[in-house]
Amino acid sequence: MTIHEVLSDGFALSISQSCQALEVSRSGYYKWRIQPEIAPTDSKDLDLKNQIQEIAMEFTGYGYRRMTAELQNRGFEVNRKRVLRLMRQESLLCRKKRFKPVTTDSSHGLPVYPNSLKGAKITGLNPGLGFRYHIRSVAA
Repeated sequence: MTIHEVLSDGFALSISQSCQALEVSRSGYYKWRIQPEIAPTDSKDLDLKNQIQEIAMEFTGYGYRRMTAELQNRGFEVNRKRVLRLMRQESLLCRKKRFKPVTTDSSHGLPVYPNSLKGAKITGLNPGLGFRYHIRSVAA
């Protein structure tokens, strides 16, 4: 509904009366009036989203940095932040694999010694021996 809309009997409301009827502030109306129309979908973003999805299908492990480089190779002028935002909107971000260090190498030719503390019980510190742990062997 436009504020300058004329009623059926030819009577036009003033801006302050219209704002009061619509429960909007006059300053809010004037701010809204000077705002440019915002297009709901930008054609550049749509083309870019389609291209990103195409690249994501071709290269499944690409993150936003590689995706940005690939788009630039294909002739698009894009920023990494824009690609990141579009990939987040489309849920195309890759998950990083967690690093799990290898702690044991059991495939060697060296002798393997038995666990001498298996079944032992640590009872506490022994201050008489320079704060060494007191370990008592438990019979099986």
